Amino acid sequence: MPFFLLWGFFIWLAASTFFRLAGPFFFTLEHPLIIMCTYLFVVPVIWMVTIPIYSIKNCTGIRRLQAAIYIALPGMLIDAIVLLYFDKIFTNLSADMDRFFASWLLWAYALIILTGCAKNSFRLQFKRVY
Repeated sequence: MPFFLLWGFFIWLAASTFFRLAGPFFFTLEHPLIIMCTYLFVVPVIWMVTIPIYSIKNCTGIRRLQAAIYIALPGMLIDAIVLLYFDKIFTNLSADMDRFFASWLLWAYALIILTGCAKNSFRLQFKRVY
């Protein structure tokens, strides 16, 4: 599982760098439609950075859910601190955008965890036990 923690850290680093540089294009109160699109755009991105990795690493059943949790965990822990200093770290974003950014982060981390809840994941694990 250390691989998935590292993978999660690199996803967090890439996303944080991206929003540090290009955040004002996606999080602006003047264009609420763009903010909404940002929520939709992350769905295929999360799929692309998780589902193939589960296949490559042969994660099925409960291991897949564990992998998803390990992918989400580094970013969730780091962002819990980053959000406290939002205005100092994301200087290119308005301080009013912190709640939208935090909401988007929760959405993205929830999506990561949902990718671990594949159809039949728990049923396969249950059958192995009994």
